[in-house]
Amino acid sequence: MRRGAGLTQADLAKLLGVSKTAVVDWEKDDEYFPPPERLPAIAKALGEDLDVLFPRYGPPELADLRADAGFTQSKAAEALGTTRVPLSNAERGKKPLSPDLFARVASLYGVTAEELAAAQERSRGNVAPAPVKVPVPPRGLNEKLHHLLECRPKVANADVAAAVNHKTGARLEPGDIEDLRTRTRSAEQVFAGLPIAAVRDGLAEALGVAPFEFMDREEVEQDVIDRLAFLTDKREGGVSVSARGATRGVSPEMVATIKELLLRNSGRRK
Repeated sequence: MRRGAGLTQADLAKLLGVSKTAVVDWEKDDEYFPPPERLPAIAKALGEDLDVLFPRYGPPELADLRADAGFTQSKAAEALGTTRVPLSNAERGKKPLSPDLFARVASLYGVTAEELAAAQERSRGNVAPAPVKVPVPPRGLNEKLHHLLECRPKVANADVAAAVNHKTGARLEPGDIEDLRTRTRSAEQVFAGLPIAAVRDGLAEALGVAPFEFMDREEVEQDVIDRLAFLTDKREGGVSVSARGATRGVSPEMVATIKELLLRNSGRRK
């Protein structure tokens, strides 16, 4: 995703005001995650919508509103001309914000009084959590491509066209990609007559994602099955879960997924 935005790790670190080491740790290690108040700046630097890049499950509490505004408790207190104590007490549900501070916090966080009041009540545990709404992921090449282009406004149309042309030998123009962004034409119309696998490779290269991002789940599953079948035919002495030289093996969850795929697809070849 960072590469798709045309940024090096050093570039992103400079935009965020952090060390390059911090960015490296965030990208390579699941144990490290950017502080919540850094997420808005990261989304902006990558040209992504905050809710798309870092979706929130459930309505926000006070700490969430503060982080969405890009403030630590200390920075928010400094901007409000107070100490961290009243903010900390309110976020932990111990004591609500005073009327005077309440109005200033709403203004600083860029929310309405109603939104701040609701978040404060949730921080105090007085409101039952709302049902989690799981977003429906886009399906099909057309929907997925439009979604990715919409989330990556910094990726130039000319770069996308050039990547697809390089993989397919086509002569797409930047205007063709703009048609995809604006839904003037569908992916099926723009890429008509081109080899779909090569189109996916070009789009993946330009947008910084894997080619299977443009495949439906059923296609991905079938690809996995075909590759597993190939490995099974070629293996000697069995296939081990962890390859030699690998830094990490396959997790139990991944093994369970493979088993599930095998069971679900066992009848397809009969």
